[in-house]
Amino acid sequence: MKLEEIISRIEELPTPDPVVQKIIAVASDPNASAKDLANVIRLDPSLTVRVLRLVNSAYYGLPRKIAELSEAVMILGFKTVRNIALSVFTYSSVVRRKKSSIDHVGLWKHFVGVAVASELIAQLVGYPNKEELFVAGLLHDVGKVTLEFVSPEMFMAVAKLTKTLKISFFEAEKKLDLPNHALISMKTIERWGLPELVSQSCGGHHTPNTFSESLYSDVICMVHVSDFFVNAIGYGESYSYGGLELSPYALNLLGLKPKMLTNYLGKLKEKLATAEEFLKIEQEAVV
Repeated sequence: MKLEEIISRIEELPTPDPVVQKIIAVASDPNASAKDLANVIRLDPSLTVRVLRLVNSAYYGLPRKIAELSEAVMILGFKTVRNIALSVFTYSSVVRRKKSSIDHVGLWKHFVGVAVASELIAQLVGYPNKEELFVAGLLHDVGKVTLEFVSPEMFMAVAKLTKTLKISFFEAEKKLDLPNHALISMKTIERWGLPELVSQSCGGHHTPNTFSESLYSDVICMVHVSDFFVNAIGYGESYSYGGLELSPYALNLLGLKPKMLTNYLGKLKEKLATAEEFLKIEQEAVV
């Protein structure tokens, strides 16, 4: 199956529902207020519960419990609340599909791990828009879900080869002469209408040097490094069993030295320990 065929089938994938689309729009509106965004979130009671639960989780480490949605929006910021809504959509509409050969729990854990790692590396290198890195990391491998949706047989052929040869999913795709999941991720993100920063970081997360002319080359490199380390510590299931390498281009562009990477890895392990609420995002909670 060629990339064009897969892209034509992306139309069949779920897209963010109207409430999530409205949240994205309001969060991007410089004239919107915290009350405006809270009122949109309230249109979905289940989403309201999940946002409040996540806001009060150890991941955000707020000094007191937050009960009012508008207060949560003000404290966390529009983009962080938007990211929570996108996380709920990603799990509910894409990752949690029935009759699937994917280990959805493990894959979701990998998604969250790279989201957390990407946000953390943005802080490390002083990138001002760390919230966008969270989304980029969260969705970097969504092409694997798309591939399995379009052709479960093709996905399993790749997954079987990665395990047999102890190689990465990306390498197995090349050996089987199949479209790579990074580009499929990029096309899926474009279909959802998310920013180019997110789509390009997904498309280049295995080959950041090929996106060197991109306006978002630094973001692409951050997602690449984050994905490498999350795979290295075995957080979640990415269906890669070796063969991943850190791009010298990415390390050079970001100015990352060995001591910085060691420090980053230690902080990443600490941060991931607080990310359990994201992993339980599909469960209903009582506030």
